Amino acid sequence: MHTRTVGGMLAAAAGVLALHPVGPLERAADLFLVPARLVAPLGAPARVVAAGPSASTGRRAVAQEAALSLRLERAIRASAMPDDEGLIGPDVVPVAGEVDSRVGANPDHIAVRVTDPAPIEAGQPVVSGDAYVGTVERVATSRAPAARASLLERIGRRLGLVGPPAAPEPDIVVVRLVTDPEARVGGRVEEDGERPVCRLVVGGLAPRPDRVWLAVHNPESRATRSGLVRVHEPLDVVESYDRLAEGFVLGELAVERLRPRGEVVERDVLGVVPRVDFESGLNQVLVLTDDPFGSGAPSLESDVVPVLEAKGWTPARATSIGDASPWRRTARIDLGRGAGVRAGAAVVDGVRLVGRVARGDRRGASVALLDDPGFRVKVIAQSVQDPDAPPLVLGDLESRGRDADGRIAFEGRPRSDGWPAAWLGRYGSEVRLFTGSGMARVPRGLLLGRSRIVRLPSDEVDAQPVVSVALQDVGDPTAALMVRTAGAHLERGEERRAGVVQAAEVDR
Repeated sequence: MHTRTVGGMLAAAAGVLALHPVGPLERAADLFLVPARLVAPLGAPARVVAAGPSASTGRRAVAQEAALSLRLERAIRASAMPDDEGLIGPDVVPVAGEVDSRVGANPDHIAVRVTDPAPIEAGQPVVSGDAYVGTVERVATSRAPAARASLLERIGRRLGLVGPPAAPEPDIVVVRLVTDPEARVGGRVEEDGERPVCRLVVGGLAPRPDRVWLAVHNPESRATRSGLVRVHEPLDVVESYDRLAEGFVLGELAVERLRPRGEVVERDVLGVVPRVDFESGLNQVLVLTDDPFGSGAPSLESDVVPVLEAKGWTPARATSIGDASPWRRTARIDLGRGAGVRAGAAVVDGVRLVGRVARGDRRGASVALLDDPGFRVKVIAQSVQDPDAPPLVLGDLESRGRDADGRIAFEGRPRSDGWPAAWLGRYGSEVRLFTGSGMARVPRGLLLGRSRIVRLPSDEVDAQPVVSVALQDVGDPTAALMVRTAGAHLERGEERRAGVVQAAEVDR
């Protein structure tokens, strides 16, 4: 009886540890599983059979694909500049920044990597194109170098029981979006022939459960129910950095009669329909800073790095392809935590994204492939007809696996009301899909494949748009692969990688 009790306690403890993994114990278990990991390469001949259809067989012009990625990056940066050049005054310098990720679990704060954090201060406005996005909350500084490791830590790292020290965090800017409940900015609805100017305050979200509307506070006139809302923070009224964003667009004023959540009586809900998708549509922004000397704006291409020329790519190969579950699509690569591979890291074939690391151990890692049902990725579309056109942000798309024709189906629902169907009418529905910003260890600009947007947004007022694509010309998991062993931020490497020769000059 005593033995059973002890056994039950050990089983319960093992169950708790399984639910809450302990890093050193997991690494110790990985060492015991090394012989099993070494057997995996023996199944490498089965990779070709298990890989399924792929359009990437034969020699591929990697440099041309890298050039398309570079053109996309330039188009994204250009799209961050407002169409109305008069919105940026002579005493304002825009500092380019790439949206890196959400800050913790807060959906109303984003981390932005900027070209130069020196002139940025808290309170400065952040815009994207003609749209107002939010304000700088703080500028994060790099962490101090870690203290010298103890003898015990060095022994643990030698044995693989302790992971490498965390890399210093790069300088980033934390931005509070205008969707934050505490955010406020002055605005006005411009007059037309029938109504006067209506000043109001915008910030937070209106009580709409089905879509994103910015909340309206203290409108001058309840009679004004429509019109374009622009930032209005004149210097002679308010002394704040928001004056730098004077004239930028907040969205369209709208009103609907709804029954807000928790209430029993219907009432009119007034709100501003934003121009951008705050959840997954932000990729590139500008921080508006003061320039009292009128030195002018810096070039937004001064720090553009082609995605394959960046530091942090490590060669890898797939040792097996396939999963115990017949409906899953995964692979195993020969690099693990010992080489710096972490969960979420991009695995690429040339410029093409093959998948993302799901989990890793000391000797290898499991990779969820693009056709793994449930695989999620942030997507940007580039017109095939006009690669230099402003990109179309599709947001989060989810893989549905392969269809009957062997194409990888993706589907998603953009959360913004302003999904630009006019873009498709101008540039066509045939697009190349690339990764967007906001995914840890996945750089922006990796090619997913070529497709047509086969289902357009519904014309019904209350129906949310649906995006459905079927990818062709996708990456090959049986090819020579590379895995991202650094963050999503790109820094130029000392040498250009083989196969990407003068990518910046191709197709100029």
